Amino acid sequence: MEAFAAALVALVTIACSAAESPSAPCAICPPGAVGPAGHAAEGISAGIYPGMQPDPLANGLGVSSCGTVSCHGGPKAGNHDVQSFAFTIWMNDDPHSRAYEVLHEPRSQRMARLLGLGEAHRARECLACHSMQNESRGPLPPEVLADGVGCGSCHGDSTQWQQIHYLPDWKRLSIAEREALGYRDLGSVTTRVNNCIPCHVGDASQEVNHDLIAAGHPRLSFEFAAYQRLWPRHWTPSGKVESQPDFTARSWALGQAATLEAVAKLLEVRAERATADLAAERPHRWPEFAEFDCYACHKALGPRSYTAAHAGGFQNPFPGQPSWQPWYVSASRLLDVAAATTTVPGTRAVGASAVDIRRVLEPDWSVTDKERLDRVLLEARGLARAARQATRELESRDRIVLDVSHDRLDALVADAPPEWRFWDAAVQTLLVMEAAGGGPARIGVWRSDQRQAATADTRQALEELRDSLRFPPGADSPQGFSPVRFNRDRVAVPLPEAVRP
Repeated sequence: MEAFAAALVALVTIACSAAESPSAPCAICPPGAVGPAGHAAEGISAGIYPGMQPDPLANGLGVSSCGTVSCHGGPKAGNHDVQSFAFTIWMNDDPHSRAYEVLHEPRSQRMARLLGLGEAHRARECLACHSMQNESRGPLPPEVLADGVGCGSCHGDSTQWQQIHYLPDWKRLSIAEREALGYRDLGSVTTRVNNCIPCHVGDASQEVNHDLIAAGHPRLSFEFAAYQRLWPRHWTPSGKVESQPDFTARSWALGQAATLEAVAKLLEVRAERATADLAAERPHRWPEFAEFDCYACHKALGPRSYTAAHAGGFQNPFPGQPSWQPWYVSASRLLDVAAATTTVPGTRAVGASAVDIRRVLEPDWSVTDKERLDRVLLEARGLARAARQATRELESRDRIVLDVSHDRLDALVADAPPEWRFWDAAVQTLLVMEAAGGGPARIGVWRSDQRQAATADTRQALEELRDSLRFPPGADSPQGFSPVRFNRDRVAVPLPEAVRP
């Protein structure tokens, strides 16, 4: 930059020297500058020239500096140096690159109008997850917002490390030293999932509540391992967690544990808000319907409405009484069984903690009083502690192996039959079966050299099981899903030896 500034000053000085008088105004000078001395007064000597000074926000968070051909924007190639075309993969194949553009779609604009947010692409509530705005203290310029969920969303503001991260010395820095410069290291499963959670689960500052869902926003049902398998990888797995033989199992187990902690914390935040409003005699928001099973209320009305439920259909087995988070309750039970997270003496089982919350909210779930909210808070904090302990214990294991044998899954279903009649529970069961047989480095579209532990028969059977869980064309609910049929088909899936410990 200093060399460029010196050259610029020299060129401007030469141009000014052609003026009739050293003190005469120059046509290329900034307004008010007179002769060569005026340029120094305007800051040219420091490399600053009107219209040429880079925006620090754009430089640190924008993707343009990463996407040059000489850095990460090279053409896709068949080699293993994915780093050279990481930006190209992100731009062409990663949906995060189009997160901001989604806000311009008619559906998004309609949602914003219904919620009174103004224009979706300008609303703070939308920009929090559809752009990198939350990475910046000040408003981001339009050209950076247009980048969507870009490099800075995962790797952090690069202002202090952009000019050194390609040097040999960078590789010798510790994780702590890199993080001190603003770099976000995503080398472990836990750091990755925690980076996804604020938007894909929610926290105290950003969440998808029932108002957003009612306006048209998709319901958030996050499972990290499944998301990661669909994510186009734009880095080489060599020497990273992807190269470990338990990568998919580790991703599933740690992803579920960290997500359950976030779910518990979000429930705690919502209950604390309601408690504070109740104490101040303000209008309160409780219950938050986004915490409950959608399909308990959203179903067809008519004389045949409950036929499917009586025949083993997907509806809540207790009509009119929505169940708390069937997606995450089933995940917690599967985590205890498949990853054996209850083996640590003196610790609370994650599944038991989640079920306790559901039991507190089952009777008179809509009642608002301090005693009920205090119980919800107590149980939510208990689940957060149990999930956090599970994360630590799982991280300490040299290798994570998931036991999803049919005998264990059958015992789980037999222990609480109504719990496994939910479509959510069936999907979570499928996902843990896929994770258990995935093998190392099964992620994204760049996997030509990757192995898979599951046999061809197992993969085909799992894909058929997945097809049975898809929503019918044009439907927004799992109409026709039968838990009885699902469990029958699930038992027919041949489990390879690699799935068992």
